[in-house]
Amino acid sequence: MNPLQRLVALDDEGKKRLGVEATPAEIAQQPEMWRDTAARLREAAPGIRELLRGVALPGGAAEVVFCGAGTSDFVGRCVQGPVTAALGTRGIAVPTTDVVTHPECAFPANRPGVMVSFARSGNSPESAAAMDIALVERPEMRHLVITCNEEGELARKARALGDRAYCLVLHPKTNDRGLAMTSSFTSMVVAGLGLAYLDRIEEYVALVERLATAGERVLEVAPDTAEGLAKRRPQRACFLGSGSAYGAAVESHLKLQELTDGGIICLCDTFLGIRHGPRAAIHEDTLVVSFVASDPQVRRYEVDLLRANREQGVGLAHVIAADRREGLEELADEVIEFDPEGRLALPDGMLSPVYTIVGQLLGLFASLEHGLKPDAPSAGGVIHRVVQGVTIYPRERQPR
Repeated sequence: MNPLQRLVALDDEGKKRLGVEATPAEIAQQPEMWRDTAARLREAAPGIRELLRGVALPGGAAEVVFCGAGTSDFVGRCVQGPVTAALGTRGIAVPTTDVVTHPECAFPANRPGVMVSFARSGNSPESAAAMDIALVERPEMRHLVITCNEEGELARKARALGDRAYCLVLHPKTNDRGLAMTSSFTSMVVAGLGLAYLDRIEEYVALVERLATAGERVLEVAPDTAEGLAKRRPQRACFLGSGSAYGAAVESHLKLQELTDGGIICLCDTFLGIRHGPRAAIHEDTLVVSFVASDPQVRRYEVDLLRANREQGVGLAHVIAADRREGLEELADEVIEFDPEGRLALPDGMLSPVYTIVGQLLGLFASLEHGLKPDAPSAGGVIHRVVQGVTIYPRERQPR
């Protein structure tokens, strides 16, 4: 058994002692949850298509606003490119935390739109407040809620809106019990990506099956690598990705940082963006994790940076996640490949859930290495599974 499988196989007492009653199993279940999500999206597709027709999508002038807080915001960053390209419109990912403070910057002006809200529990203060603000500021908008909690406040609000909204509830097991969002995040990404395939739903289901196969491969080979890197005790970590993979990099940097209670300080960027200053933060104590594209044009830019890092000797250790290791071995200490025979042929826009597993595993084993309990790693109780302590103030409408 690999290290993840050993954690999942512990008896109840052992799991409780280590604080791993939920998180390892929730990481391990992800391919199963992705398949279930695809089946739910296939069933929901007619209703979602009808919702989009209400604002003349696809192909109309409507805009799509992807909303969520924290990890749920990063779902939008993973899906906005593929989805809006397929719908023939413009899309932006806006945190609900920004909607609450600056709604005038969040919503399309004088044109129809769809607000896609992602939430694990749907009970964070900003989730409900962002929808309430949208209903006042842009009453013509339609709402699509993708959540892991059928009983959450956000799901309840969506159901109350009738044909102005659609609520897609994922499998109850995706409503992660651990503090860190794992299967909830990747399953919402899979659901969100389905919006690009509403008129090709069987193609989408087949793609998700291949995605699940890739995820199973990572869950098989990456835990040993992640445990070994955690034992090297990096003080910092940098996650890199291009396009949709940047969303996976953002999520992974948060996962490692929160699961170590800030013991490892993390940053994230694109391969080109990091050259413009942030690369200065990669020191001899820094783990560098690169999510490498399969698209040859994109990979050229990524390989250039990886080669420069190697030649200049920056970083403590480098790990690459990619479809195939060919041509990458000399650029990293470890290469995690998820399609070694090249049979899956997954588009880069679909791969953020697979990449994110690497960040989750690093977070899990680094948490244990730091003597923390991964299910509840915040020793001082600073962060919680559902955000606490946020007061939502009545908004005074501003003149336009």
